[in-house]
Formats: sequence, structure tokens, C-alpha cells
Amino acid sequence: MTRYQTSKPSILLAIRNYSAFKLDYQNISAIVTERQQQLDAVSYEISLFETVIDSINCIHRQLVAKKNKITQSMNSHKRLVSALWRLPAEVLSQIFAHCLPIGHRLSPASEAVPMLLTRICRRWREVAVDMPSLWHRLSVGKDWQRRAFCYEAWLKRSRGRPLSLELPCHKNNWTELQSLLQPYINQVSSLSLNFDRNAFQPEVMISDFLALEELTISLDCNNLVAAVIRFLSQPPCTLRSLTVMGVFFDMEYASTCNPAWAHLTNIQIDLDEPSAFPQLLRLCPSLSSLTIYTIFDAMEALEPFTHTQLQFLRIFSDDIYDDDTEYLNLFDTLSLPNLRSLEARDIYPWPHEEFKAFLTRSKCPLESLTLGFEVLLTDEQRAEYVALIPSLRVSQSTS
Repeated sequence: MTRYQTSKPSILLAIRNYSAFKLDYQNISAIVTERQQQLDAVSYEISLFETVIDSINCIHRQLVAKKNKITQSMNSHKRLVSALWRLPAEVLSQIFAHCLPIGHRLSPASEAVPMLLTRICRRWREVAVDMPSLWHRLSVGKDWQRRAFCYEAWLKRSRGRPLSLELPCHKNNWTELQSLLQPYINQVSSLSLNFDRNAFQPEVMISDFLALEELTISLDCNNLVAAVIRFLSQPPCTLRSLTVMGVFFDMEYASTCNPAWAHLTNIQIDLDEPSAFPQLLRLCPSLSSLTIYTIFDAMEALEPFTHTQLQFLRIFSDDIYDDDTEYLNLFDTLSLPNLRSLEARDIYPWPHEEFKAFLTRSKCPLESLTLGFEVLLTDEQRAEYVALIPSLRVSQSTS
């Protein structure tokens, strides 16, 4: 047997080894496939976990940032509280004074200034209660009886300072209001009265308010005008400003007020007819500012009249007339030598020639003329007014 010849047992052994190797390869391949599946599953779980970790890290960063902001705000407020606590009472008083709303009367509502300032801390309460300037404006509500103690405490804190009051006047409640106000009635310098149709009582006397300077009356019924006239027939000599709103005022009744209105310097009122305008001027020789609302219908010629004190005049109407209606012939007879500002709205047609004659006759130092948008004023007419008064500013509203 040559060296290239193989014995039969050797061949059989090789075949058996090959079969065993093939079997092991198949097992290994199955194991590798299984491990790959396991690896894929674990990798997927890892990716899910990494996503959760990223979300947690993001939330953690947000919470850390929020914590830092809260800490910063808390520290700032601690410093602020510390600084405010060290501020002198005089400085706190100035701050509190600037907290008050401008031009509004206040109520004892706990969520509003100045009551709110008394609920921050004991020191703030002491400073606020000791400031009469915080308690000199008061609006009394319709149900004031239920909180009479609050109103009385408020008025006491004014400590003699001039008071600005707004009072509701309803049926049978004035006597009770008088009992509340009586200790402070000589402090009242500004008074606003809101009357309903059943409100007016004979015992209401404006003359009781001996220090009164400003009076505003709001009505909701024409039947109360005569009663209001009686109410105003004897105002205190200190009264300077009068506003009547809600109804047209009949100056025929008001003639009984003379000379009670002689000291008035400011009036806002609704007049029942334009002829009442000069009547009002005659009744109030000291008047410097007047705002009227009236219906300009045709009226008889008026006697010439000069008012030497009036400086500011505002006229409002609600009617439109034909060009030949001489409803503003008051410009033909009236002279206002001290007039500085005139505002006229809702007046058409505008009596251009009569107004020029008025300016020429009055020789007034008029500085401002404001006309409503409905007035069709030409450039030539403007120029004529300025030629008479070179310093005059003429303007028109857009609405």
C-alpha cells in the first residue's frame, strides 16, 4: 500500500469527525442567533432606559432651575422685608400715600387700600392708622348699617382732616346717616349725594355742612328737582363748586337761590333750555368755570349781559337744526371779557358770524377753542378767529 492510499478505518473516522463538527456548528449557530436576539432585547431595554434617564435629567434640570429662582426670590424678599422694616415711619408714610388711587373715594373693603395696609404686619398697621391722609376719602355703601363700626373707625382715623364723602340717600335713612356723621360734619369739605326717587327727606339740610366747598348731586327722577332747589337754597358760604347730574335743571326754581349762589366759582349742570344759561350767569357773578349740557331750541332774543369772571366754558348740546335757526343768539348778547377756554360740542350749525362778533365785543384773552367734529369749520374761518386773537389755538375733536 502506497503512502497515498488510506485505510478504510481512517476514512470512517474522518466521516464521524465531520458529522460531529457539523452538529456542533449547527448548535453554535443556534446559540449565536439566540444571543443576538437577547442582545437586541437588552439593547432595546437600554435605549428605553436611556430615554427615561434623559427625561429625568431634563426634569431634574428644570427643578434645579426652579429651585434657584425660588431661592433667589425668597432671598430678595427677605432683603426687601428687612429693608422695609428698617425704613423710618416717615418714609413708609410716603409709600403708603402713593398707594391710594387718585380721585376715588374709598370703602372699608379689606382687600383694598388703605385697609389692606393694616393687615400686613403690626408695624404697617400702626403707621397706616396714624396717617389721617389715608382716611379722608370715604364712600358709604347702601348697606352701611351692617358695617357702621367700620365706617365710624374710618372717620375717627381722619383726625380732623377735611373729609371727602360719598353718601347714598334712600328713603328714611338720612336720620341714621346724620347720627354717624354728626361728630365729623364740620370736617366735610367735599360731598357727593346719590338720591333715588324716594330718597329726599325734608330734614336734609345742606346748611348743616358748615365747611363744605364741593357738592355733587346725582338724581334719577325729574320730580326731585324742586326738592333739590329747596335743598340748595341755603348752602354754606364756603361752597364754591356745584355739580348736578341726572336731570335737567329748571332755573325758574333756582331764582329763589339768589344770593345763596353768589360765591360759587365752578358749576357743572344740565339746563332745561338755553335761556337758562344767562340766568345762571346772573345768579353766579363769581363763576370762573362752567360746564353745561342743554337742548338748544329756538329762543327769544336775550338782553345784553356781561360776566366778568368766567374763564372756562364748556357747552354740550344734543340737537341739530336748520341753518336758519338762530338758536345760539346768546352769542349776540353775551360778553365774556375774561374767557380763556371755550369747548363747544354737538352744536350744528356753528354760528360763525355771531361768534366773531362775540370775540370782537368781549375782547377776551381766549387761548383755546375746541369744537366738536360735527362743526364744518373752514381754514378761512379759523384764520378769521386767529386774526382777532393771534394767540388762539383752534382744534376739533375726531369723535
